[in-house]
Amino acid sequence: MGKIRSSQGGARSGNSRKGRKRRFFKLKWLMYLFILGLILLGVGYFVFQIKTQPFKDKAAEYDLSMINDVEVVSLILDRKGRELGRIFVENRDVISIKDVPQTMVNALVSGEDQRFFEHDGVDRQGVLRAVWLNFKAGRQTQGASTLTQQLARNAFHLKEEADEQGWSGIERKAVEAFLAQRIEKRYSKSEILEFYLNRVPFGSGFYGIRSASLGYFGKEPQDLTVSECASLVGCIKNPTKISPLNNLEMNKKARNQVLKRMAAEGFLSDGESAELQEKEVVINPKPLQRGASHLYERIASDVRKRLGEDAMTQGGFTIHTTIDLDVQKAMEASLLKSLATAESVEGYDHPKYESYRREDGKPDYLQGAGLMMDNRSGAVIAYVGGRDFTHNQFDIVQLGRKPIGTAFFPFIYTAALEQKMSAASLLLDAPMNNRAIMLDGREGVLGEWGMEILHPQYEGEITMRRALEVSKIGASVRLGKSLGLGTVMETARKFGLTFPETKLLTRMLVGTDQFSLPDMVRAYSAFPNGGRTTNRMFMIDRIIDSSGSVRYQASKQSASDPILDEQTSFVMHSMLQSSLKSNSGGEGAPVLTDDPSLAGKTGTTYDFADNWYVGYNSQVTCAVWAGFLHGRRDPIYPGAFSRETVFPVWAASMNAAASEFRGQAIETPDGLVSLEICRASGLRKTKYCQEYKRNPVTGKETYASTAFREYFIEGTAPSGYCDVHGVVDGTLAKNYDFSADGTKASTSRAIPIQPKAPLLLGNDPYGTEQPDFVPRDAAAVSRGAGIVNFDQLDAEDKDAAIILDRPRRVSIQED
Repeated sequence: MGKIRSSQGGARSGNSRKGRKRRFFKLKWLMYLFILGLILLGVGYFVFQIKTQPFKDKAAEYDLSMINDVEVVSLILDRKGRELGRIFVENRDVISIKDVPQTMVNALVSGEDQRFFEHDGVDRQGVLRAVWLNFKAGRQTQGASTLTQQLARNAFHLKEEADEQGWSGIERKAVEAFLAQRIEKRYSKSEILEFYLNRVPFGSGFYGIRSASLGYFGKEPQDLTVSECASLVGCIKNPTKISPLNNLEMNKKARNQVLKRMAAEGFLSDGESAELQEKEVVINPKPLQRGASHLYERIASDVRKRLGEDAMTQGGFTIHTTIDLDVQKAMEASLLKSLATAESVEGYDHPKYESYRREDGKPDYLQGAGLMMDNRSGAVIAYVGGRDFTHNQFDIVQLGRKPIGTAFFPFIYTAALEQKMSAASLLLDAPMNNRAIMLDGREGVLGEWGMEILHPQYEGEITMRRALEVSKIGASVRLGKSLGLGTVMETARKFGLTFPETKLLTRMLVGTDQFSLPDMVRAYSAFPNGGRTTNRMFMIDRIIDSSGSVRYQASKQSASDPILDEQTSFVMHSMLQSSLKSNSGGEGAPVLTDDPSLAGKTGTTYDFADNWYVGYNSQVTCAVWAGFLHGRRDPIYPGAFSRETVFPVWAASMNAAASEFRGQAIETPDGLVSLEICRASGLRKTKYCQEYKRNPVTGKETYASTAFREYFIEGTAPSGYCDVHGVVDGTLAKNYDFSADGTKASTSRAIPIQPKAPLLLGNDPYGTEQPDFVPRDAAAVSRGAGIVNFDQLDAEDKDAAIILDRPRRVSIQED
């Protein structure tokens, strides 16, 4: 038994040693495997370091201080510091993270990077998950870029650089990851969120949270709802396709996915998330305005010219302009209203603005433009280059040239004054054969559209002032021809107007040549400016960069050399004041501010296709035009007069300018003589220069004075007295003593016989009340009265002319 026990005990002892030996070898192999694993990890880490070191080195090259160097908008301010618009390449406006609601941060983290507040720039768990899901799908369906990686990619343009360097996607991701880790070490999570939200594109040209918030929902970021925040975050994955402006349905799907993630992350309850997902995406776009106007484009172009394209991309400039926002808005609004009114007039038979669609191509509706300038400095106060910039980018102010019609007349009359005529010189206002000008043919009588009334009447002999005041066509053409076309053209050239190098034609006198709004503004500014114009126009006063340094300052400029003397410019100014008064009245006419220096002139073309008004006060000059752009020579509508279409725009603009640019009465310069003149004769008045009037209803008879005060340049004043009123046996009435009321003052007196009724009863189909004859009265010729030029007529017209003596005045003397 003992051997048995011994044998058994020995067996047990041997088995025990074998068990211990096996366990030892198991532990030994595990240790070997562990050591091998450590070796492999070390080798792998070493290989990883070697392989990734170039990317780590590349990531180290980027200057992290530039991470927030986004393009900053450049502000365009008016002369009072009010915003006119913004210049930017990317529609962006940088804000602080404090102005971003927590709801937006929650939506962003839920939708884009759930572990943002935990990782160091790289979400390793997310990377492993994406690798596994992509492996199962057999293609790339998941990404693992954190917000910090996206920021690195956008801030340093890694995609663009990868394309240039030929990196693979994995290589770019490696640089991106190392760069994200550097960013996380340098900046706090809140700073990274601020950089990201101010930089990321949200689609439809909106960069950054504020631009997108205004562009899609018309509100500041702090006012965004949970649903709107989710919509914005949904855009990030594919900004172009998911933009609410481009695809509302796709944006709703992306929004709902973000709302689900917000519920999963605990930012919303399941019920709240489900309720919000049922609602539609409602947009209310009110984006930051780039400008979208001819004025904006002109300013932006000038700034680029001054600073260069690179500086403009950098942005951050404050551009101080000479524009007055109040006047600018008034001109824009009144022009749109006036053009719409013209399109509603009976007889308007052209395309209308309200009917235009982009697919129609080039717009062909009625256009308009306006320009206002400071008379002395040349600073632009208001600039409207067209009716709608979004429809047509053609800048009428800068590029347009149109016939100016009767707005050319002041240059004819200026030439006359320079030829020693006076505002009281007499012209003949009578029918003129169209062969003298040949507008639209040779036949018929030249039209009289200048008075801007439907049924104008000829007035016979009238003063130069009266002829310009009401734009008498025949009288003005006769004056221009008597002066000589060359003389008139050279006078106009002194004002800066250019003419084609072709044979001069008489039609030039009725404004058939084409000029621009700047041409007309500069030319007319000479009248209130003592005979001088500005050397140039400008609208940028100064440009200041983000550091406060002045990058550009407009140089002060002096006025041009005198183009006409002060006396001539003042007389023309007084005549243009008469023109303004004549054209500013009537039913429905706008009320002008009380400004003693206001003056101006209509400019209507013979075909009523172009309407102008050019006028000024002592401080500013303004021109407004309306018509068609594309060569149409049809009337705007039959009888489209400038006082109806563009004068209201000019008046509204000048009224708006009154608070800052109110004019002062222009002082009468030395070298002028002021006399009272009879408008019937152009000679010095007598006490009998009166016009008989009888009220056909009451029978009441009255006498109205025909006298007015006129200005004469020294040496041009008339020496004689009126020979139309109160002549006795050829002797002037001043030699007789009688009163205007007809009471007897002496034993002999002469009272002009006044007609009690028209001499001709019934209709006058042959115009016998105003015969077109040549006076043989030497006195009339010596006064400069207009004379029919027989060279203008054909032979049969010469034969048909009747030469008559002027009948002598009838007078009654007491026995």
